[in-house]
Amino acid sequence: MASIETLTDRGAVEEALAEFDRIGRFSFLERYGFGEAREYFLVTEVGTYDSKAIFAAAYERQHHVRLSSDDFSGGKHGAAQWLANLGYTIEGLDSTEGRLTFDAFEAAMDAFQLSVDNITAARAFVASRDFVSFYLPPSRQYIAMIPRGGSRPTAWVNKGYVWFKNDDGTQDGIAFPYNKLRDGGRNSRQRRREDAERRLCPTPGCGMLLPSSGVCDYC
Repeated sequence: MASIETLTDRGAVEEALAEFDRIGRFSFLERYGFGEAREYFLVTEVGTYDSKAIFAAAYERQHHVRLSSDDFSGGKHGAAQWLANLGYTIEGLDSTEGRLTFDAFEAAMDAFQLSVDNITAARAFVASRDFVSFYLPPSRQYIAMIPRGGSRPTAWVNKGYVWFKNDDGTQDGIAFPYNKLRDGGRNSRQRRREDAERRLCPTPGCGMLLPSSGVCDYC
């Protein structure tokens, strides 16, 4: 098992998230040799990410060692927890302590303070599904929605989009009308992502992010 305690570089995680955004989820998982996450997801205002694969990609950037899924655990005592220790919100890991739980979506939406431009789209999505419970995690970064007969959320409303699981286990997202990234807002991670994209390896077929030395570690 890898000594995952040694992942300390938050910048490496940010670069992994930027690569995920750039090449897409399935290309990212294929590149690093991981399957789809089932329980633990890193959640930001930009999107939802498979936490174990993100951890492995960040670990490789920091230590130049490629991990396989068998090298480390991904749950409460593994990748999810260590990413949380670096300050990230991990869906599936948050404690029930500090949650705000609601029986009605309207009450949850009021507590979340969703943009008025996105309320109609959020209501339409919720009306198309059979959710019976809603909660805001301690971080207050999303509304988790639990379906009838279920015990875990299958959809998450964020500030600019809703992310949800389909019945076949696949995931999908719907952007809301007001979305900071689409409308030109620039948060700190987006700026770092744009900076990273300006220093991709020029070797055809590579496309990996160049380290500070400017020399690709993979070519």
